[in-house]
Amino acid sequence: MKYKALAGTIFISFSFLLTAEPSLSGYMKNDLELQKLALEVKKAALKDKKTEIENGLDLSLSTGTATFRFSGDDSEFSFKPSAEISIPQLSNLNLSASSNISIENGSNKSSDINLSLGIDLVSGAALTRKINLLKSNRALLEAKRNLQEKALEVEKEYYTELKALFSKASEVSSLKKDLYEDTISFDEIKAKGYTKTSAKYRQAEMKVLADQHEVETTRHELEHNCAVFASKCGTSYESGTDVAEFLPETIPEVPEVNILDFDKKDYKKIEQAEYDHQLAELERKADKEFSLKANAGYTFRNSNTSFSSTGTKSDTIDTGLTATYQGLSLGAGVYIPTDGTKPVYSASAGIKPNTFRTAQIKRKTNECNEEEELIAIKSAEDSYETDVVDKQSELNDIKWSKETYGKTFEMYQALEKDMKALYSQGLIKETEYLDAFANRELYQYKIIMNMIDFIIYNNSTKLLFCQDSELKD
Repeated sequence: MKYKALAGTIFISFSFLLTAEPSLSGYMKNDLELQKLALEVKKAALKDKKTEIENGLDLSLSTGTATFRFSGDDSEFSFKPSAEISIPQLSNLNLSASSNISIENGSNKSSDINLSLGIDLVSGAALTRKINLLKSNRALLEAKRNLQEKALEVEKEYYTELKALFSKASEVSSLKKDLYEDTISFDEIKAKGYTKTSAKYRQAEMKVLADQHEVETTRHELEHNCAVFASKCGTSYESGTDVAEFLPETIPEVPEVNILDFDKKDYKKIEQAEYDHQLAELERKADKEFSLKANAGYTFRNSNTSFSSTGTKSDTIDTGLTATYQGLSLGAGVYIPTDGTKPVYSASAGIKPNTFRTAQIKRKTNECNEEEELIAIKSAEDSYETDVVDKQSELNDIKWSKETYGKTFEMYQALEKDMKALYSQGLIKETEYLDAFANRELYQYKIIMNMIDFIIYNNSTKLLFCQDSELKD
């Protein structure tokens, strides 16, 4: 029988495996860390939505404190309403309106009704908004990636533990093979007429007894490991149950994954290093040394007496500029009364000497940071090249083992068939047939473990890369 045909007869579909016990689905269902990461995705999605709202159009309305006074025929009512709209994505555009409303004995005494518009001509506000959204989106993306990666890791852990069970089962088969071979040798010694008191007889007997002990000890260890594994899968293993009935009869025969089929830019270390560099670049650009803001507005019935030569409340057109450079800040404004009175000018200045002194240090620090980011990218690329070599070598080893185990299995399968026929004819002893059976069983386990190696290899390779196209919304 050819190995490919063997794989088709011994191993059936993955869909059956998921309904068998112990199952991968049960193992994953019982992983608490997987459940926790699923909740983290939900929390990150909510936080991302919150950040989107906070960095979008912002509207604020206020009535201010309202006061009432009634005394005989006199009455007074006043309050200070205000409204403000901020649009960060439009150069930090800010629209505001405020007023000082006062009604005295039915007469309108309102003043300082102000409408203003402010905008950043040069600033890092737009980039800061972009950074906030980028970080929030990244946090959600990483939460989804963590869940995806954990699912792959849990699957890898499941098959790693399953392989350990098959490895222990193959150890039992190997020990049984030793037992049968030593039993055959012992029978030959007895056939030669050695007495029970002879050293050769006693040594052979002790070897058989020791083999029996090793088989039983290892079988108990296997049963214990099966019980632990069963509990992780949400099922149970009854002591004394045939391990062959407990272990899955099938392992999915998956197509091999080639590391070169993945895009280099999706290699996790490269992707992370590139993202860190991109984010740092934006943060450096947002932290501008120079900024310039402009504002313009109109105030009805400005209460400031400086805006009218007659002492009456005049409307004013208000304009202003504010500039900052490192530790220096300058401000200038012009207030133009509409009643023909001369404009009023304002100016302000401020300085923080330490900001000037640290500006050069900050620039040099940024240069060092950028160099470190570029080194991190180069290091990630080197790591990628190393992993390519390692994974290709690992895949070749697994494929070589598959071919070797398949050929050896075919040989022992044919031998077992022949020995079974000879045993049924009474031409050989049972131990001789069982020895052939153990050899066939041993390599059947090796084939199963090799198929598990393919799954573990695939998962390990996938875990090296970002697979965002497979993420669920």
